[in-house]
Amino acid sequence: MAAGPVDRAAGRPLRRAEPCSGAHVLEFLRYLDQFGKTKVHTAACPFFGHPNPPAPCPCPLRQAWGSLDALVGRLRAAFEENGGRPESNPFAARAVRLYLREVREHQARARGVSYEKKKRKKPQPAPDHASGGSSGGHPPPPPPQPPAGAAC
Repeated sequence: MAAGPVDRAAGRPLRRAEPCSGAHVLEFLRYLDQFGKTKVHTAACPFFGHPNPPAPCPCPLRQAWGSLDALVGRLRAAFEENGGRPESNPFAARAVRLYLREVREHQARARGVSYEKKKRKKPQPAPDHASGGSSGGHPPPPPPQPPAGAAC
């Protein structure tokens, strides 16, 4: 009798996504951190807060916040696309959101860079059609290209 899929590297059964919790997701994210390639300065480092340090330092390499955020977003969507209920999605757990926010803020302080939310552009008011503008506020289209064999 087969016991189900097994993780060959660890020798233990694979975990189904359904019984997972936010704590399991956090454990996974912390595990991934050891394979990161982003230098994150510690508070004791002389380069803490400098985006481009002038010399090497022994600070650890970590997973970049953007990579973790993108991964969690993809896993959250995949969970729901494969029949998971949004209210039981471990990738959308409050603890996971708080962890990602903490990582983002720590990395921003360590690099001296702030992650600002992208501000949406305010929509431009529609031009008054009574003013005679026939193009509706859009620039005219570019002139057509000459045929391929035509000489200039």
